Amino acid sequence: MRALLLCATFIGILVSGCKNNDLTMATAANFAPFEYVNGGELQGIDIDIAKIIANELSKELSIQDMEFDSVVQAVASSNADIALSGLTVNETRKKVVNFSDTYFNASQMVIIKSNDKRFADLKTKEDVIKTINKIKNIKIGVQAGTTGEFYSKGDKDWGFDGFKNANIISFANGGMAITSLLNNQLDIIIIDEMPARVLVKANNGTSLIDIALTDEKYAIAVNKNNKELLNKINAILNKMQQDGRMQEIINKHYSR
Repeated sequence: MRALLLCATFIGILVSGCKNNDLTMATAANFAPFEYVNGGELQGIDIDIAKIIANELSKELSIQDMEFDSVVQAVASSNADIALSGLTVNETRKKVVNFSDTYFNASQMVIIKSNDKRFADLKTKEDVIKTINKIKNIKIGVQAGTTGEFYSKGDKDWGFDGFKNANIISFANGGMAITSLLNNQLDIIIIDEMPARVLVKANNGTSLIDIALTDEKYAIAVNKNNKELLNKINAILNKMQQDGRMQEIINKHYSR
């Protein structure tokens, strides 16, 4: 965790300390296009959504950047008001936080080296899974604490069987996994679709198997004791969907 107890308010390029009127957001800013650092500034789909929510609530947005597997706990322990970090809604997380309405549909996908012929001519999710299971001692890179990790390792609460004959290697972020893949230390990477597309676009020698392995929903995590905030956020999200601002934000940060 990089900054659980530190607050920095981002409005343009202004930075200020924590205030009582802050809306404190937990995120892990290594998940482009949802949250990332560009020129020393936090940017991304989730950042822009949070800015609009804070503005609608007449609050200042205070962002806490931390490791991904600390994001949900920061909200559960009241060290942050909300969490936006490409968070997939699932029963495990719902035990400790409430989730807003969905604002994005997501899935897990596989990144390979472009010259890896073992994954040629795959047509379905079943084809991908069967091919992965056929490769003895396959090394799979994932981002720690993400659905890709749970999917690959297997998790009963999430309903994932996992890959029993695989060596699952967890990384702090997708960029580190890509480096290992290109250095022949991994066979594949399993990660969320949009970050996967961004990573492949930025790294020659990698390719995306364009087949969804999962069907997921992203939402905003809110402390279970703050139903009033949750209701207000849902109203704002609905308004953003209806007036087109949500799609504008997505288009701003990502295009195929």
